[in-house]
Amino acid sequence: MEAATPGRAATSRRALIGSLLTDLVAPLGVYYGARLLGVNQWGALLASAVIPMGVVVHRFVQRRQVDYVALFVITVFALGAVLSALTGDPRAMLVREAWTGMVGGIAGLWMLGSLLRGRPALMVVFRSFVLAKSGPGGLRTWAARWDHEAGFRHGLRVLTAVWGIALLLTAVLQVLFAYALPLDVAPAAMNFTWPAIAVPLFVFHLAYTKRRNLRA
Repeated sequence: MEAATPGRAATSRRALIGSLLTDLVAPLGVYYGARLLGVNQWGALLASAVIPMGVVVHRFVQRRQVDYVALFVITVFALGAVLSALTGDPRAMLVREAWTGMVGGIAGLWMLGSLLRGRPALMVVFRSFVLAKSGPGGLRTWAARWDHEAGFRHGLRVLTAVWGIALLLTAVLQVLFAYALPLDVAPAAMNFTWPAIAVPLFVFHLAYTKRRNLRA
């Protein structure tokens, strides 16, 4: 897919920066700030979840419609908080977050599994982007390349495999960090796992789709 217009690119950058601040920087800042103030680990973990949960609730109210993803996040957080309170173990909250992240791991398995038969998962994911950019005619032209171009088929399979491995690796590392690392180290390691993997992943994605002519 071609480069976005300057207006759309600026909007995407602002959205990305805002997401990083609310989902990564702010929770870590709250956690380690609370620890410096002498708050125990359970309390610091609970406090660090307030900002992302507030964002979820805000989006839910703003859309004025049932957001099942938001409801899922809220439910999992509530169950994790109750479990932590009952057990008195702050690691329970970290484990809860790690297993919530396994949703990405499941998506990775789906992508890898799609390589065994039929069209790879990324071709399904890309359809909405191609349609928005090129319209129904452009989508038909792009999709038809699967039937006529061996290089197109190979390129999408490779790209799907890379994305699947990256998502699965992220999920596995988060679970390992939640269980194995010291409580004051685990939150930072878990939060930086995806950015550390995503940056080279997106660089590869952009370079590979351009070099292999996979864009619409």
